[in-house]
Amino acid sequence: MGTGSLVVVNLLRHRPVKFLLAVALLWAGWQAYLTITARQRLDTTVAAALAGGGLVNVAVTLGFAPEDFHLRIFQAHGVVSGVSGTTVLLNRVKPSDVRQIARYYWVQRVQFQKTPR
Repeated sequence: MGTGSLVVVNLLRHRPVKFLLAVALLWAGWQAYLTITARQRLDTTVAAALAGGGLVNVAVTLGFAPEDFHLRIFQAHGVVSGVSGTTVLLNRVKPSDVRQIARYYWVQRVQFQKTPR
């Protein structure tokens, strides 16, 4: 073995290094999970519209009734125009913010708002 691999082997013998490596792997796994599942939470029509840019109005469905904490998070991404059961209506949301909203693990679905007829 070369001196570089000896240094790595010696570092891996220390508990703090093993712990930091485990934490880094867990964090990377969690980020990968959020990225993969975010695509599944986005409605296909919303995902297609995001490529065009511009502000969109979306309905964000949670698995529970949203609380003040969730509404404050959503207000950072757009204008909260109402709550209907477990769905939060958001207006004027940038495409990058829609993608970020879809990454929240407590969000079940992001779709366009239904317009009243």
